[in-house]
Amino acid sequence: MRPARWPAAAFAGSAALYSSWLLAPWLNPRLGLTTGLASDLAATDQPWHRLFRVADLAAGSLALVGAARMLLGGRQARAAWIGAGVFGLATVFDASLTALSCAPSIDPDCTELSGDLSDVAFDPHTLTSVSAALGGVGSMVAFWPASRLGSAGRAWAGALSVASLAVNAGLLVELVREGPHEGIWQRVELATLAAWLVYAANRALGGERYA
Repeated sequence: MRPARWPAAAFAGSAALYSSWLLAPWLNPRLGLTTGLASDLAATDQPWHRLFRVADLAAGSLALVGAARMLLGGRQARAAWIGAGVFGLATVFDASLTALSCAPSIDPDCTELSGDLSDVAFDPHTLTSVSAALGGVGSMVAFWPASRLGSAGRAWAGALSVASLAVNAGLLVELVREGPHEGIWQRVELATLAAWLVYAANRALGGERYA
């Protein structure tokens, strides 16, 4: 029996919506493609914040329902689909319940995420953002051993895993030291997550190259 195609479409749609930050140069030039953190685009005091929130909310919802369908269908790589579900659920919360009220990366008067590192670590928005990233990275890593030896799927899963781990390590260092390139690192991280969602769409189709 051929697998249902709609989960693949859900992951592909999630990848497109999760890349809404690419619209920043036109909708919010202050954040653009290199300035500040892309997550600040959804802050309440920023222009077009509703569009960016809705895009992330839809992206998370699509990833969540796609992952749920793959898990309920008894497909292989269950750990990878669980990671996708974690990403989806955390992204939904990130875009709604824990969204920022102002943009701390470009607004010196914004008190969001300011203060001691311990306070930032337990901030609700930080927790949902980190959970989404961990879900995505965990899914990438889990896809690798669940792929057939020598298959294109195994090669892509390995490449995405290495790239994502390296980018997230670089982003963490840049955030801790409050470096000038944290926005660039974060956007590369978002791009790797979007690439993983496209990969998940291919896995959901059940093609032999990705099994």
